[in-house]
Amino acid sequence: MPLLERFRQFVEDQNLYHPGERVLLAVSGGIDSVTLSDLAQQASWEVAIAHCNFQLRGPASDGDEDFVRDLAEEWDLPLFVEFFDTRLVAESRGISIQMAARELRYEWLEQLRRREGFDRIATAHHLDDSIETILLNFAKGTGLRGLHGIPEQRGAIIRPLLFATKHDILRYVVERGLSYREDASNKSENYERNKIRHRIVPVLHELNPAFEQTAAANLDRFRQSEYLFDYALDHIKQEVWTEEEGRITIDLEGLLHHYRAAPTLLYEWLRPYHFHPAQVDQILQSTTRQPGALFFSSTHQLLVDRETLMIEARILDTEEKQYHIAEGIETVYLPDGKLTLQFEEGQPVTFSPNPNQALLDANLLDFPLRLRHWHAGDYFYPLGMQGKRQKLQDFFTNNKIPRLDKNRIWILETSHGDICWIVGHRVDERFKITSQTDRYLRLIFLGA
Repeated sequence: MPLLERFRQFVEDQNLYHPGERVLLAVSGGIDSVTLSDLAQQASWEVAIAHCNFQLRGPASDGDEDFVRDLAEEWDLPLFVEFFDTRLVAESRGISIQMAARELRYEWLEQLRRREGFDRIATAHHLDDSIETILLNFAKGTGLRGLHGIPEQRGAIIRPLLFATKHDILRYVVERGLSYREDASNKSENYERNKIRHRIVPVLHELNPAFEQTAAANLDRFRQSEYLFDYALDHIKQEVWTEEEGRITIDLEGLLHHYRAAPTLLYEWLRPYHFHPAQVDQILQSTTRQPGALFFSSTHQLLVDRETLMIEARILDTEEKQYHIAEGIETVYLPDGKLTLQFEEGQPVTFSPNPNQALLDANLLDFPLRLRHWHAGDYFYPLGMQGKRQKLQDFFTNNKIPRLDKNRIWILETSHGDICWIVGHRVDERFKITSQTDRYLRLIFLGA
């Protein structure tokens, strides 16, 4: 069947386009996006071209832009072009250049779609791209959701070429006599996808000459399995999950009845509340070892009780992260480490020289305690300075703590805002162990 007919059939089957809709085509000038543009026009879509110049390949990037401008003029299509300082954005966001380019591309396309009144954005991802995504996810570690490949549609974004292989596309441009730009970076094995494309896929072809067709069938099976997976998740959730007055409670006995799948069940249920996979393993370990452990995500907190897991939204400070620790909590899991709290009677026999351990007079502490990062104006009374007050800024400077490090240091304070421990550095004089102490709190911080 000709590629155009397969294109029309796929679009209809996946409900990707309706007559009268306006579609923004993401066109780099490469073979895939040129093929998509040609097919869309032959199918009588109302389209415009959008091109990103990421300014990453010098004259080659400008050559891609010139080619796309000529293409839009030849086809008499509206054209939108945007320039990005991709390296600067990558540095400022702390991400790779490839990730920065991806984020910039989709952010701009969506802004453009809304501003200009387009209904959909079409990208030229094809079947080979979807297969590479699965292999990459599998190599790095994934669950079932990482095996369904690239979705045909997500929000306003559609991918009408996912049915086609690279071989289909190459044959099509030859038949149609289409011109396109070659991106030299596609041949470089400095990129993960290219390693899979040039090293792994050829070996899989040797094992199975019909590898792409087999992979496409597998993709369909994975999607069907994911449907059953979601059904089971919802069904079991109804057995163990209750929500009342802003608090979510998960029955531990019911969860652990499905012990072989408990990590996956809990991860999927907690994912919307921004808990990460490593925390899920720690939570499950705590159900038998550390009842009373408290876990924080960026938006919620989870308490491991003896019979339940209790989840509540955190009260977020608008300027900084704060973690509230109620009396009786024994373990607090933070994004960058773990804090344990243990009350003991009498007086300690020895004092550890480890700066990540602290002993405080329990009778002088007002709960709930708070963990936060420092800010300008903070002060405390460093142990050993005979009760003299010192600003944290001066303490950090005197102890030669780099600026980036001091922004990561945790400050432990009482409910009244009195700092009692600069975690990993110094206890406050006001909360030290004295001859009058008859009960104390042992604190241990372990970095991630």
